[in-house]
Amino acid sequence: MKERLTPIEKINIASEFAKNFVQRWDLKAIQRKDGSYLSIKHPLTHDDILDHLKGEITLGAYVLNPDSMAHFTVMDADDETNFSGLIGVSMVLMARKIPSYIEESRRGGHLWMFFDPMDGWKARSLGNTIAEKFGVTCEVFPKQDKLGEGPGSLIRLPFGVHQKTGKRYGFIDRTGNPLAPTLLEQLKILSYPEKVQLSDVESYLPTKKPVNLPGNSIQEGSGTSWSQIKEKINIKDFIGQYVELRSSGGGAMGKCPFHDDTHNSFGVNEKGNYWHCFAGCGGGSVIDFYMKLKGVDFKTAVEDLRQWTK
Repeated sequence: MKERLTPIEKINIASEFAKNFVQRWDLKAIQRKDGSYLSIKHPLTHDDILDHLKGEITLGAYVLNPDSMAHFTVMDADDETNFSGLIGVSMVLMARKIPSYIEESRRGGHLWMFFDPMDGWKARSLGNTIAEKFGVTCEVFPKQDKLGEGPGSLIRLPFGVHQKTGKRYGFIDRTGNPLAPTLLEQLKILSYPEKVQLSDVESYLPTKKPVNLPGNSIQEGSGTSWSQIKEKINIKDFIGQYVELRSSGGGAMGKCPFHDDTHNSFGVNEKGNYWHCFAGCGGGSVIDFYMKLKGVDFKTAVEDLRQWTK
């Protein structure tokens, strides 16, 4: 942080930044050269945060406070393919007026969602449910529903220099450009992030009711041939004829054939046997894909796809 600021201004910046990212002041975690963290049972101070922002030390951010509450969820993708998936997820969330923020990292990137403090299990379930729904393989923080004997999981505090690479990773927009030109401007944005509303969080929490996957979204008429097609055709193999796919966790990712895609925003979920475009082109079963690709109606798609079940 090279901007010329008075000591008071620097303290104010550290204080505003900490409101959203610091859950505990009773201890701190400092990143070692190998990327691991050393937990120190000494109070965290605003001077520590300033040293972090200046690149003199790198701090970890604990995700749960001492009462096992959280006010953010982080989805951490460790490769470019799944990071592209997270960018796609952010696009879908944006279309639903659910705010999220994208941060680059050493191997991939993070998706941050902020909200008013809630139970840790809810914060964890939010990230896990979104990851499963959209077929993205990632770590979700917090990693625990509630604290045990230790302080719980942590993630690198944003804007710090990664000790393993010597690089500082900032936030980007959904086109891959910096969220703002300078560190100070990005700090100001992330000091007052838009928050996810509780009603939106609850819509992504686990439910005992059956989940409507995209493949169930079409009125498919009578008979059983359509259901046999959906069950017997491996959607990854079928779509692989038209889209170059790269395996990723429980599915695959590739460039969407329905828009000018530059971020591998097209995902296939092998377990659920459905596809989804994270940029908003839709999703569903193999029948939905064929209808959209060929511009045909449901009946024609079923007739054309019958040969794949033999």
